Amino acid sequence: MKSVRTPKQQRSIQTKNRITKAAFALFAQKGIHGTNSKEIVEKAGVSIGSFYSYFKNKKTLLLEILEDFLDQVYLTTWKDMEHFTINELGLNEVKFIIENVLKAYDIAPTFHSQTHALRYSDPDINRVYERERSREVTQIRSLLESNKQRMQVSDQEAAAIVIHNAVESVAHTAKFIGSKIDEQRLINELADMIYNFLLHGSQEK
Repeated sequence: MKSVRTPKQQRSIQTKNRITKAAFALFAQKGIHGTNSKEIVEKAGVSIGSFYSYFKNKKTLLLEILEDFLDQVYLTTWKDMEHFTINELGLNEVKFIIENVLKAYDIAPTFHSQTHALRYSDPDINRVYERERSREVTQIRSLLESNKQRMQVSDQEAAAIVIHNAVESVAHTAKFIGSKIDEQRLINELADMIYNFLLHGSQEK
């Protein structure tokens, strides 16, 4: 089998983009296991030969889409950080970041939930998610480091993991499972919990 190629001409780039967009839509609509390469090329309006010019198989296409998707999630989570002073992290800033996380989960919730479920059975998908998890934890730890003089955290690495897991759990409940109470109430209580955990009930709100 010939090796896949990286598109350089505009027409080739457009063809590859059509394939990825069609696959993304079908994965969300029919599920990842319920979608095959033939359906993807039919929706994209390209030949099966074009598909295999850019992707070894459906799995490599999925992994590329997942990496791009998680980049969008990351950028949405940490956007507009320049609007507040990093070393003066307070309750409003914590709440702002949590709200961004839930907005990121709205980008493509079906695709997100399906790929997240597959991480427990597919080592390749899990590796992509673990890289993203590491990036998120590193960003949280950077915030803690910038505010260390104000905080009573004894183990920043462990604290960053705990915070990441808490936010992810609430986001999963709100977006994947469904909550019986208003989403904003979850955000408010989670922000209070994290803030008090970090600053031990400080009056700096």
